[in-house]
Amino acid sequence: MRTGLVAIGGVVAVLGAGLILALFFLSTGPASTIHVSLGNPALGGGSNFSVVVTGPGSSSGSISISWTTSAPANVTLSPANPCGTGTCPVGPPVLSWTRSTSGNGVVSSPNASVYLLVVTNPGGAPIKFSAMVTVSSTTGITVPTWASVVIIAGGVVLLGIGGVALFLGMFLPGGVYRDPGQRRPPQRHPSLPPEEYDTSPSEGPRP
Repeated sequence: MRTGLVAIGGVVAVLGAGLILALFFLSTGPASTIHVSLGNPALGGGSNFSVVVTGPGSSSGSISISWTTSAPANVTLSPANPCGTGTCPVGPPVLSWTRSTSGNGVVSSPNASVYLLVVTNPGGAPIKFSAMVTVSSTTGITVPTWASVVIIAGGVVLLGIGGVALFLGMFLPGGVYRDPGQRRPPQRHPSLPPEEYDTSPSEGPRP
């Protein structure tokens, strides 16, 4: 195993994963939830009760409503805009109930900043109305598509390079390249006969 290559591969892989996670957290951001209780204890027969509901301010949020009445009523939630008399609905309702005593609904990815909740008592006797409205939103940075592609591609490339480096560092043997000064002297193979040395006294020069 090559420790240095493993360390470098780990650092590069962590950087690649960090790029992708950073893009995710920047685009989503922290979530916030607001609960609002609404009600009318005595809505007269043939009359209306309306409440302005502020949207999440981004298409990544949602609006949910849960309501009950003591007698059948008509309930609608519609996009709204300011008008001469205050706030007026614009376009068809996003949620609607007819002659019901309770209802639950969710508006996912709302496209309006303001909504108008309208309750109508179609009967002749007063009714009691109560509701809970929950507005959820996420605040994040809008990252252009090209920037997201570049960041994700860079993260994937770094992850690939780091993974290859980790693999090579784990499985390549260490010490392949040695200092020539540290080489061991050659050894005679055990299967060869021992070397013979001449131990006879040396002869002097002949006359």
